[in-house]
Amino acid sequence: MAERTEERTRDANANSGSDLGVDVGTTESVETDVAVGESGGAEPSVTETSTKDSGSYFSLRALLFAFGAVGGGMVLGGLIPLVPFTELVGILLGGFVYGLLASERRYVELGLAGGVSGGATAVLSLLPQLAAGLNGTKLFAIAGGVGLVLALVGHYFGRDLRSGLTKDL
Repeated sequence: MAERTEERTRDANANSGSDLGVDVGTTESVETDVAVGESGGAEPSVTETSTKDSGSYFSLRALLFAFGAVGGGMVLGGLIPLVPFTELVGILLGGFVYGLLASERRYVELGLAGGVSGGATAVLSLLPQLAAGLNGTKLFAIAGGVGLVLALVGHYFGRDLRSGLTKDL
């Protein structure tokens, strides 16, 4: 009598007790087969296979979380009245919070979100000047580059703080 027992899928981060946050990662599949031979003895065999998301370097889900974190930081930064460029400080804050909460490195997604958000904000905030003849391409490139750098720096320091908080002494 041959039995096939449970096939479970579990999150790779479920094993660590210090997981703070955003699940953008990997899942593992564990399959256990129990075969009963002619002699009546059971031989268990465990096969582990790991399946990763569509790409280990880029994740659409992580990109959406990154846009949410950067956008939220920009909204919070924009709430400070009469101080210029507070949206850029918000990009830094969003990257920091994302780095603090994310369980994996997501520099590509956060850099893309910071660059696009910074460039789009600069272009949209200066629409009358663009209509009067200001070069929008250069403006987008400069603001996008600044947003990219700020998002990456924020993510780096957020991950650094997270590793310091979760490290055993």
